[in-house]
Amino acid sequence: MRLDRRARFLLRLQHAGFLLLLAALCTGLAWFTNGLSWSADWTATGRNSLTAASRRVVAKLAGPVTVLAFARQDPELRGRIRHLVNRYRRIDPKIRLTFVNPDVHLAEVRRLGIRSEGELDLGYGHRHETITTLDQRAFTDALLRLERTRHLELVFVTGHGERSFTDTSPAGLSALAAALRREGFRLRTVNLSRQPIPKATSLLVVADPRTRYLPGEEKALVAYLGRGGNLLWLAGQGQRRGLERLAAHLGLRFLPGHVVDIESELLGIRNPTWLVLTSFPPTRVTRSLTGEVLDPDTTALVVHHLKGWIHEALLTSPPLPLSWLATGPLRGTVVYDPKAGDRPGPLPIAEIFIHGHGHGTLERVAVLSGGGLFANAFLNAGDNLGFALNLFNWLSAQGAFLNLHQPLSPDRTLVLTQEEEIALGAAFLIVLPLLLIGGGIAVRLRRTRR
Repeated sequence: MRLDRRARFLLRLQHAGFLLLLAALCTGLAWFTNGLSWSADWTATGRNSLTAASRRVVAKLAGPVTVLAFARQDPELRGRIRHLVNRYRRIDPKIRLTFVNPDVHLAEVRRLGIRSEGELDLGYGHRHETITTLDQRAFTDALLRLERTRHLELVFVTGHGERSFTDTSPAGLSALAAALRREGFRLRTVNLSRQPIPKATSLLVVADPRTRYLPGEEKALVAYLGRGGNLLWLAGQGQRRGLERLAAHLGLRFLPGHVVDIESELLGIRNPTWLVLTSFPPTRVTRSLTGEVLDPDTTALVVHHLKGWIHEALLTSPPLPLSWLATGPLRGTVVYDPKAGDRPGPLPIAEIFIHGHGHGTLERVAVLSGGGLFANAFLNAGDNLGFALNLFNWLSAQGAFLNLHQPLSPDRTLVLTQEEEIALGAAFLIVLPLLLIGGGIAVRLRRTRR
């Protein structure tokens, strides 16, 4: 087909018009998106944006926060700091960032105790917090500590083989202690046979004792409750003798036996006394829990109502036929046997108690029949850490700080069952080498046939 001069002119005009429209469209899109940004964070815990917990902490700020970033003229370091702080500034513009060159402002470095480049000093009112790690968890925890209006003393009773917050073994509480310190709690110990309970105690903790309490020590605990003190009792399956008066003071009785959960076997847990709890009573401590709580080695509790005390179940076992109180030996296949004294679930395995005092304060007590759910081996399982921090805040009368903990990233660790480990090892050590050897032999045979 031949084109005359007029057709060729119109075709060129069409091409020129298309190019002009395309340029106008690109220019318009560039101008429109200049002040518009969109981002998405697909990590499980929002590592690249603010989590819901961080946003709640920022929303509680009543005044401006000044952030002094001690960094030299290093574009990479200052960029990382600016990227972190700007996430918070988008929620609250009252958070102000100022860079300080530590080589120039030596007096400011000494005054605030800055030890290395990259540290941030957060000021809120007359209080200051210094962080050395540039991540959301450290920054949010610092804001959380700044918001607390008073120092909270957690006192752990020692001298009877209790779980220790300095013990880094699987049975210890060192991971819990680290999380509590990040929240602004102060931890100390008391030996009741040598020292009185400190007057500044916000919460007294009895953590799974292994030897008998002396009568004078138990009397000190009961007297502490009589003065309106708050108590957390992790009873466990260990030594409860010597604490009968404490249990009677609360109208509490521990039933003999172990609460079992046959559903835990479906999750690869071979110990039926490890309970996997997925539903919770609607208390302030548990209302917002979204994950499961793993509670090992529990028993059932019975509470007799006492005048002046209000009690409610904090944790309950699943219903029958999934869970029950087994009173017999746990050997072989565990079967529900009501003739042997087994009790059907659901059963209360943790209780909270509230008692009002004349001076307008509420005494708070929590009793957990299992002593191991806050241990290092279990703290990061499911929502155990969130449950622990909520419980400690509630017992310390810090209700405004419930549900503010930073969740751990589930994709940073890989947990495999024994069968999965065997299958993975066989795949890499046997199947994959055989495939490579077989492929090499096949290629060799194919070449020799040519």
